Amino acid sequence: MSLWPFGWSSLRWLGQRQITAAHSMIHFLRRTLGPCLYLAVLAINVARGEEVNTQGTTPRAAAVVRQYKSARLFVRTDLPAAKADALYDRLEETLRFASRYWGRTPKGQIECYVVHDVSAWNDDQLPHRLARVLIDRVGGATVPKYEGVGNRSRNIPTVFASTSPGVAEHEIIHAYCIHTFGSSGPEWYKEGMAEMAVNRGTRESGMLCSDQQCETLRAGKHTTLDMIFETGITGKKISSSLRRMMDDPEMQGRHVSIDAWSDTDASNVRTARAEYLHSWAFCYMMLHNPNYSKRFRSLGNAFIAEQRDAFDEFFASARDRIEFEHRQFLRNASVGYRVDLCAWDWSRRFKTLARGQSNTTRVLAARGFQPTGVTITNGQRLTYQTTGKWKLSPTGQELDAAGNLDGGGLLIGVVLTDRTLSNPFPFGTSGTLEPPASGQLYLRCNDAWNEIADNTGQIDITISGT
Repeated sequence: MSLWPFGWSSLRWLGQRQITAAHSMIHFLRRTLGPCLYLAVLAINVARGEEVNTQGTTPRAAAVVRQYKSARLFVRTDLPAAKADALYDRLEETLRFASRYWGRTPKGQIECYVVHDVSAWNDDQLPHRLARVLIDRVGGATVPKYEGVGNRSRNIPTVFASTSPGVAEHEIIHAYCIHTFGSSGPEWYKEGMAEMAVNRGTRESGMLCSDQQCETLRAGKHTTLDMIFETGITGKKISSSLRRMMDDPEMQGRHVSIDAWSDTDASNVRTARAEYLHSWAFCYMMLHNPNYSKRFRSLGNAFIAEQRDAFDEFFASARDRIEFEHRQFLRNASVGYRVDLCAWDWSRRFKTLARGQSNTTRVLAARGFQPTGVTITNGQRLTYQTTGKWKLSPTGQELDAAGNLDGGGLLIGVVLTDRTLSNPFPFGTSGTLEPPASGQLYLRCNDAWNEIADNTGQIDITISGT
């Protein structure tokens, strides 16, 4: 079974000899399966898309493999020419994406095997004993190979991937980080950021993923940061299973058959897929939320360039706010959701209005909940008056704070108390405020969360103490 598209990857214990204490900077490679079984590749120059039919020692006919080689990539694939060309272009663009984000160009060449029909490939064409299982059952993996000693040591990754959409691009990010920095960061970060290369939603585009993935995220709305940071436990189970396959005496050094894959293994892959989906969602929120994006980028550099776990160093003071915004993000996750427009403004100061005092706030139609600066207390009597118009689309009807007959465009509010939100409650053009709780008052234009970007206009609301 393929782990599409959140391929369980960076199998950090594969194809690697024991590392001495002097190599502690890449200590995550210590867990090995024994001697490296990586087969040397032919050091030849090939043209773009050249076909190579290499006959192996096994009785079956070898697959027709197209090879693509540049200074940064050496790709082997059995895809037809047009699809192979498109794959190669996507992988090159993925490397450019990584280079732009982390600010370094790849060091050396990354070798990739992207396989459509693994049964057509000879063992000699797949330079790892677990290649068939990794491609056909896991979906994709980045296998590191450690070379050299001391200061001249290098970690050389090889990508094995199915042709399921996004898997090869996902693995290329892992390979880039390992090749360029020697590390990929903690499990949640490396898997979440690898998927950023697949679901390349920008701030302007909003979330780009499937409706099913959004449903999964909404169903897991109670996922905490601690749960995300524990990502990797299921991966260790898969690692143990693959290790047993390698150590099986019946294999006697031969390539492991896909038949060694069990129902339990398949279940673990499904669980890992869900874990990595939540890792990606958290990375996506942090990357595009203006409250945290700059520090999140710096955190990533600390993870992979400096190889230190520094989340609390960067975000300890904002941890409760991040938890809150993450919950709201999961609750409202949908295709086209704009994290930047739905980010919470924590800089606004709030105050309680005494009798005779008033406060005027502008509420933009194309934003999520916005602070009014008014703190509401139980038993306090407040009135409000609104002016202005807004639209739910550029060509839509102009609406006041009362909205339309279906509730679209209605001015609605929530009360925030100790990082807990009340249920939304309606306003109108004017009236007496009857909030459901005490706390800080936030307002927004009622519209689907993933459709607010094309809203226009604003409503000004004046709240008065009486």
